[in-house]
Amino acid sequence: MYMSSTPIESEVVFSGRRSATYRDALHLFPDAWLDDIAAMRRFLQPVDGRRVLEIGAGNGHFSRAIAEDVGPTGLLVATDPSTEQLEDLEIESGGRIRVFGQAAHMLDLPIRDFDMAWSRGAVHHISDKTAAWTAIAAHMRPGGKLVVADIFAGTRLAAYFDDFIALSCCTGHEVSFLSREFATSLCALTGWDKPQFTDVTTRWRFDTKADLGHFLRLLFSATEIFTDDDCLVAAERHLDIVSDGNGIALLWPMTVMETTRLPTAN
Repeated sequence: MYMSSTPIESEVVFSGRRSATYRDALHLFPDAWLDDIAAMRRFLQPVDGRRVLEIGAGNGHFSRAIAEDVGPTGLLVATDPSTEQLEDLEIESGGRIRVFGQAAHMLDLPIRDFDMAWSRGAVHHISDKTAAWTAIAAHMRPGGKLVVADIFAGTRLAAYFDDFIALSCCTGHEVSFLSREFATSLCALTGWDKPQFTDVTTRWRFDTKADLGHFLRLLFSATEIFTDDDCLVAAERHLDIVSDGNGIALLWPMTVMETTRLPTAN
C-alpha cells in the first residue's frame, strides 16, 4: 500500500479536477500514447526480471506497460507526490507494482538497488532537481540506468507550455524546464555519468482534430473559459499536426536524457 512523505505543496498539482480530467483523457483515448510507450521501451528496455523505479508515475499509464515488460520476476516501484492518480494501481497489478506517495526530492524508499529509473513528463514539476537526482542515485545500483523523457528549455514544446498551458490550466503551470547544460551539471554533482541526449518526436494519434482538441483540454485541465477548439488552435500555433493514415497526429517533440549511476555517488 501507499507510503507517504510530505512533498512541497507546489509539486502536488495532480489532484482534484486536474487529476480527474487527466485520467478521463487517457480513458477516452487509450491509444493516443502508443508511440510514447514504444519510445519508453526503446530507451529504457525494461526486460524480464529488472527492478525499475518510476519517478512521477502520474496515473500509471507507463507503469502498467513497464510492469508487463519486467514480468513476475521483476519489480516496478511507482512514485508520485500525488497518490490520488495512483489509487488502486497496486491492487490492480496483483502486487507487481508497488506504489509510494513520495516526491522525488524527498525519496526514501525501503527498496534499493534498482536496475533502472524512468521519468516521463514529470521532471519539469520538480523544484529541487539537485535533491531529486541525489535521492534517485541513492536508490540505484552502481551502473543502474536513469532515463528521463521531458520538455527541455528553449524548445517549441516549452514555448507551448509557457504560452498556453500556463494560461489555461486550472492549477497554472509554473515549472522549471531542464536545459542540457544544467542536466549535465546535475549529473556530475550527484553521482551520475555524463548524460546523452536524444530528441524524440512521438505521434499522438486521433481520428479527428476535434478529438485532439478534446483530449488536450482534458489532459491539461483547461478552465471553463477555454474550449476544445481553443486548445486545438494553441497546439496548431506551436506544434505540428499531420495526416496519419485514417486520422491525424499531433507531433510531440521531447528530449530523452540517458545516464548511468557511477560506482560511488556523491
